[in-house]
Amino acid sequence: MSKENAKKVLSRLEGTIISDLKSLIVVAQERGESEVLQEKLPGGFNYLLHITALIACETLGYFINKNSSEGRSEDNIRFFITSPYFKDSAYKKSEYLTILTSLRTNLAHVFGMTELGLDNISKDIALCVGGINRAEVIREGNIVKINGIKFSSTVIDGFDEIKKEVYQNNSVLMRIVNDKA
Repeated sequence: MSKENAKKVLSRLEGTIISDLKSLIVVAQERGESEVLQEKLPGGFNYLLHITALIACETLGYFINKNSSEGRSEDNIRFFITSPYFKDSAYKKSEYLTILTSLRTNLAHVFGMTELGLDNISKDIALCVGGINRAEVIREGNIVKINGIKFSSTVIDGFDEIKKEVYQNNSVLMRIVNDKA
């Protein structure tokens, strides 16, 4: 069986959403450390980091889940984050997994609405740029902040694991991705 289609899909993802995510991490990290950049770039990149990482999760979840027939689905986000390709982290815990799976839809469709509630979540949720050396989830009083750089880096690591497995001859994952390409 040819794995050329699977390799083409991964190459496209790596050249688009994954490379954009890597660039966003660099810009957000450098902006956070530079007063000059903070003045030039007033946005903190927390929204952009999270929405891009969540779209990557959704896309990767679609390609690794042989039963997924729809590209846009919160189920794909959940599938990718709970997969063995996404390393163990706070993001896999039920409460945060629920937040993350709902967050893409909320960011894309109802961003800015007040009194936005997430199902079964009783804490105030905030997005933050965070940093690679900070915790995945940062608690400040009653607010839980999701670390965008750490989350995005974990998504990239998951992509790298998928790519490694797909490039192995006759892997099951290679066949799944190849069939969806």
